[in-house]
Amino acid sequence: MSNPRVGNLAERVVARIRTRGPITFADFMETALFDPEDGYYTTRASLGFEGDFVTSPDLGPAFGRSLARGVADLWLLMGKPATWDLVEAGAGRGILMRDLLGALERERADAARGARPAIVEVSPRMRAQQSLALEGRDLRWASVARSLAPINGVVFANEVLDAFPVHVLTRTAEGVREVFVGEDNGQLVEIIRPPSTADLRWRIPESVPLGGRWETSPAAEGWVASLAAALVSGYIVLIDYGGDEAELLTRQGAGTVRGVAQHRLIADPLAEPGRHDLTASVDFTAIRRAAEGAGLQLVGASTQREVLVALGIREATARPATPIEQLRAASRRSAIDALLDPNGLGAFKVVCFAKGATSEGLRMFGAPRPESAARYP
Repeated sequence: MSNPRVGNLAERVVARIRTRGPITFADFMETALFDPEDGYYTTRASLGFEGDFVTSPDLGPAFGRSLARGVADLWLLMGKPATWDLVEAGAGRGILMRDLLGALERERADAARGARPAIVEVSPRMRAQQSLALEGRDLRWASVARSLAPINGVVFANEVLDAFPVHVLTRTAEGVREVFVGEDNGQLVEIIRPPSTADLRWRIPESVPLGGRWETSPAAEGWVASLAAALVSGYIVLIDYGGDEAELLTRQGAGTVRGVAQHRLIADPLAEPGRHDLTASVDFTAIRRAAEGAGLQLVGASTQREVLVALGIREATARPATPIEQLRAASRRSAIDALLDPNGLGAFKVVCFAKGATSEGLRMFGAPRPESAARYP
């Protein structure tokens, strides 16, 4: 018979710290998000307008339809294989995969027929929601990408990298230090200590000022490398918020860690672990370095706004005839405006890597669409 669980997650973290000493912020973030009993993503993640945060697919099918056009282009560049893998990593509620498959069936039926959809998902809660959204489809699930290997096709992930735990480094008069989580009278507090591993001290750029902070995620880099190992030939498309190292350095050492609940920032990210999302901006320079080190080739990088426009998200359609259709059209335009907002979702980064596939001719990054796709939208 198993022992009964003692206390909520915050109390268990405090007890762990009292027993074994302070933990790195990365360990704290991993626990807060993925603890099997009380982690945010494993037990309570709530997406959409009624939840804690909105992602691009929550704004309607335009995002999935545009991404389907990009995926169709990649399928053409792979030589129109009769069967190919379409893998989403961290699929949220399953809306994006649903919209993408539906658009692919309408606009590129020859590609859709050979697609073998799969989802890489660690959260049982999210898997249940994905099953509902994709009911009736022949779909595979896996907890790690290597379970789907060998992958020949397209792997994509929207807002996944930002959920990986980060080590928080800071530059002090004594040198590079790391932010740990300790406890004071039962409350979780920050403690500054020497880095938990020697290599971390080399991960903070020289130009981070005294007192400045820098987040680094070996876990996210390792995950990208694991996708590369599972992919035999094809493409990996990653969409998230963040920037390259030069862009992140313009923050002058201001950290990017934040907690989010009910569409609002949490004052203290350490408070009530498991009750809210925890996230940090993605360092795409580090992601590219990890991807290339794992055998991938960068074939394009741009903003979500530029990519969606290149994929025809604003292409004109016939004017609606009835008032209700006009209202629906106005709603769709409003959703597209949100997806393209240069101060919001439109500023997200889209990067694409290739392995054993051509690195030229991607419409999503401004190249002419593949010739054999020219007659398709």
